Amino acid sequence: MPRKFVFPDVNDRSANSPSIIAKSEQIIGLYNQANPNDKMERVTQKVQDWFTSQATTTYQWDNAEMAGNQCFLRADIPPR
Repeated sequence: MPRKFVFPDVNDRSANSPSIIAKSEQIIGLYNQANPNDKMERVTQKVQDWFTSQATTTYQWDNAEMAGNQCFLRADIPPR
């Protein structure tokens, strides 16, 4: 059985490293786990909309911006 995909955790970020890039494999894997009756093979607009919505609403990322088939996730963490 394949390993489950895990959404990037905003709490793993710091002021020195406030962002992360989610790769297409992870984005598609997360979408397919959450939508087993609507399997996708590519990062389409539908997948992009779902992923960015999940990132900002459910997982509390401050910004989720698609760049091609990857997503740039950023947390606004003030420096200490």
